[in-house]
Amino acid sequence: MITLRQNKGFALVFSLIFLFLIVSFMAVYILAVANGISEANRIANGKKAYYIADAGLADAYERITQAGINVVPSSTPGNPYIPSASTDNGTYSVGPVNGHYTVTVVYSNSPRSNYTIISTGTYGNISKTLQLKIIGAAISKYAYWSQTEINPQWGQLWWVGAPGLQMVTTGPVQTNGTLNIFGNPIFDGPVTEVGGPTPNYYFGQGTSGLQSNPAVIFPDSMTNNAPSVNLPAQQTLNAIQSVASDGSGLVLTGASTVIFNANGTITVTGNVTNAAGTVTTTYNNTTMNPPANGVVYVQTKSGHTCSSTSYLPPIDPACGNVTVQGTVSGQLTVAADQNINISGSVSYNKDPRTDPSSTDLVGLVANQNITVIQSSAPAQLEMSAVLVALQGSFQVDNWWAYMGNANTAVMDQFGSLINYVCGVTGEMDLSGNLLGGWNQIQAYDARLATLAPPGFPPYVNNAGDGVYSKLSISEL
Repeated sequence: MITLRQNKGFALVFSLIFLFLIVSFMAVYILAVANGISEANRIANGKKAYYIADAGLADAYERITQAGINVVPSSTPGNPYIPSASTDNGTYSVGPVNGHYTVTVVYSNSPRSNYTIISTGTYGNISKTLQLKIIGAAISKYAYWSQTEINPQWGQLWWVGAPGLQMVTTGPVQTNGTLNIFGNPIFDGPVTEVGGPTPNYYFGQGTSGLQSNPAVIFPDSMTNNAPSVNLPAQQTLNAIQSVASDGSGLVLTGASTVIFNANGTITVTGNVTNAAGTVTTTYNNTTMNPPANGVVYVQTKSGHTCSSTSYLPPIDPACGNVTVQGTVSGQLTVAADQNINISGSVSYNKDPRTDPSSTDLVGLVANQNITVIQSSAPAQLEMSAVLVALQGSFQVDNWWAYMGNANTAVMDQFGSLINYVCGVTGEMDLSGNLLGGWNQIQAYDARLATLAPPGFPPYVNNAGDGVYSKLSISEL
């Protein structure tokens, strides 16, 4: 009997323990399932939050590109770019619950127009933050660009390759016109022209004499009937003026001079005026540090009208013309709402062709013409710069003046040349001998594929949209 009762007691205890284990197992299982469901929901919501943040990046990127060369102002988390009451409430639906994103953008013009976009997407109680950095392409990405190869004053202008004169151009070339080819000049880089079906060959195509051999002229590639690439001249100039006027640039009024010094300073002659047109500061051959943002802009006196020849002597003192020359150390842009005259060589203190560590860079931007003054320029002329003549030409005045033969009168043009109309830099006879001006040798500054002078606005496509490269995207 005792043994039986002991067995019954043991069975009861064992049953209770077993029941406790079953209940505990079920509780653990239910808790694990609940945690799994919660974790799955958290992961799913995290993915949705990520996608919403990515949608915010895409929204801001689209708005920035559609702004063209206009700057999208920087914003802060407390005053974000999106949501904006007038444009977007930041709501984005990816499921039964409407998520939302908040986006801020930070603009900088160093080394050229670029943005940091930060987007925080939220779905449920989960948030994800993404950061996208983009940088604008610039018109300086071309070694040479023109709207037309026909000069309104001098007619067809020719690229020459002949026994006495050999023009060489490296880097990407685009013309919205048709290239005029005399003999066999060399284009060492991709070439696109809107005209066609072929360039205009003076002696025709062939392999004898001065006949043009496209395989020799275009060793990289040649594309005819290409889409046109247009430049928004006034917008480009306005964008540079805006940068110069932001308090960290230098704005001069009327005829001015800027000399580049190898020690990084500039020597300036010109006036600074206030909004009323009153002269507040006069520089007279004054040596100073360049402006903090590296941009100098020369404007015409308010209300004054300039003639098309205002850059030639006698210089109109009220017109926004500037004369430059010297050795550049650092990064600068000099722009003028009329013309730029070049009175001597423009070179870099550290030549990037021999010193890869060089960061020296200068942009010269004229609304009208960039003109080399023949009487003051040397026969061996250095022209290291990004040259931009928005509605005119890069040209030489008195180009018919004899400077020497093609071996001694050489214009070493290193950088980029953007001009609306092809300009005259020299004259040759039918044998290719140099009769006046310079033998222009153009070499592309490869750094310009990813670099542009200070204040240069982003390049825009034919739809007017800014063209940007994505530098990086990361989750914060």
